[in-house]
Amino acid sequence: MELRAYLRACRRRWLWLLIPVLVATAISAGLTLTAKPAYKSSMLLFVSAGTGDPDANSRRLNSYIALLTGPRVAEGVVAELGPQITAAQVRKSLSAQVSEGTDLLQIAATDPSAARSREIVTTAADVLVVVAKGIAAPNPDGGPPPTLSILQDAETTRQPNGLARNAGFAAVLGLLIGAIAVAVREIVGKTVAEEEDLRRLGLDTVGVIALDGRGRDDHPDQSLAEAFRRLRSLLPGVTDGRRGNPRGRSLLLAGPSRKEGTTAVTCGLAIAMAETGARVVLVDANLRTPGVGRYLSLDPAPGLAEVLSGAARVPDVLRESLNGRLTVLPAGEQVPDPGGLLASPRLPATVRTLTERFDVVLVDAPPLNGPADAAVLGKVTDSALLVVRANRTRTADVEKSIELLERIGAKLAGAVLNALPRKLPTGQAWAGAAQVPASDLLIPLDEPAEESAPASGIPAPRPPAGVVRGRARVVKAALDGAPEEVARGKAQVIEPAEEPDPEPAKRPDGE
Repeated sequence: MELRAYLRACRRRWLWLLIPVLVATAISAGLTLTAKPAYKSSMLLFVSAGTGDPDANSRRLNSYIALLTGPRVAEGVVAELGPQITAAQVRKSLSAQVSEGTDLLQIAATDPSAARSREIVTTAADVLVVVAKGIAAPNPDGGPPPTLSILQDAETTRQPNGLARNAGFAAVLGLLIGAIAVAVREIVGKTVAEEEDLRRLGLDTVGVIALDGRGRDDHPDQSLAEAFRRLRSLLPGVTDGRRGNPRGRSLLLAGPSRKEGTTAVTCGLAIAMAETGARVVLVDANLRTPGVGRYLSLDPAPGLAEVLSGAARVPDVLRESLNGRLTVLPAGEQVPDPGGLLASPRLPATVRTLTERFDVVLVDAPPLNGPADAAVLGKVTDSALLVVRANRTRTADVEKSIELLERIGAKLAGAVLNALPRKLPTGQAWAGAAQVPASDLLIPLDEPAEESAPASGIPAPRPPAGVVRGRARVVKAALDGAPEEVARGKAQVIEPAEEPDPEPAKRPDGE
């Protein structure tokens, strides 16, 4: 793994680093604060070497240290203090060191009990003096023999608990554990986190859907709508509609697995495309777990399932949403065998009919790495858009989905990186958030303000005017009390009263 990629992974998974640090520090602090206090009693012993040889003095001091921490002194302490303490405990509590540049030996005993630590060090000093006197050899030069004497009695102090030191070590250990966990997670379960990850997989057209914040009235921020408009601009082959083509364009939206946010992205893209004035139909082809109706606040009704089974015609099950700006073909009633129903020969005819009557047909499909439903839908649509959940979808699953789409001959239009939160507003909240102010609707200058509905009950095709050139901003203001003069660049539009649509005419294709 490259260092830059690893640092990006650490930035994304900062909680993986923070939580081990906090847990380790909390455990260390708890153990330190609840531990029994420690008392240290120390004494000073003076070593008289009896010779002027410094090397001999150094060897003698080291010998006394070995004797103090060895079993002989420990057994002597146990013999004096009784069976309430063992030789192993004595050896563990005793320590000794030489004061640098002197003949002083500092011995100490540490114990949770101040009195016992004092008893241990005092008894150990007495035993060491006796042992040293017994093993001392006479001076060959006739001088005085080496001696060991007590210079300072025991002094007892309470040891600091070392809270800061222990917490620091624990924090470093927790950070190390978190860093290892991030590295293992990236190696074992590599996920798609940013656009660059998708581009490395060969996906050229990439869009990112993210929610930067919340706007007023608890609706999604305006940045959400802008993100879908940017995604719309990255799909010119779909948004051009019927330009130079007698049929509209169909686009399949599917994710590698469940919970990719495919339905949310499909609904948002459909709303963004409807803003351009194009006739958009949204098809809920996820017959196993339909979700378009929940997002757009549609009541359960017959839909695609009934069309494919031959129980209904397409015009009879189309629904209007968002004040008629968007047409929806719902999934319909639950069926026992969705895969067999989608394999019906009526599916290609249904998609062909929709593309003949609408500029854009968006198909919300089931996951690609599951049943064969999405593969069947990919064969009858013009192109496919892969929906990938940021920091969740594994790279291996994306590669598997790309391979599947290529195998069935689907044209991959690109991928969209879904960085939206897991829970989005549904029902009326979603519909309210998706409303576009009248001042933001762009209508071609050469297009009439209103058009009569065709006999089929489906909106008539709009002329293939561009979505940028030749557009003007139209303000729909009420005429009551309005001034006669109209500001430059604006026009007042009178909306006629709604009339009931004529009865849909029966088409020869049996819809």
